[in-house]
Amino acid sequence: MPIWKLAKALLLLFWVAALVNLLMPFPEPLGGRLGWLAGIILIAHVVEMLLFNRRLQARPQPWLERLQVLAFGFVHLRSLR
Repeated sequence: MPIWKLAKALLLLFWVAALVNLLMPFPEPLGGRLGWLAGIILIAHVVEMLLFNRRLQARPQPWLERLQVLAFGFVHLRSLR
């Protein structure tokens, strides 16, 4: 399953870039597009977290699982058994 680890690493890199863009905005059009994309992905991950809340609540550490869904979305949900 190395493809899922690569996907998580790329998503983590994306979130780091989005955070850096908030603190020190990148030049346009990259900065604006990155901000919009981060907002859209965050909304999608919140929806995923709400849809799979029952499944996440059954996990030993539900808040950790929810944070990972916020960061990685479907990629993390895929790793749950």
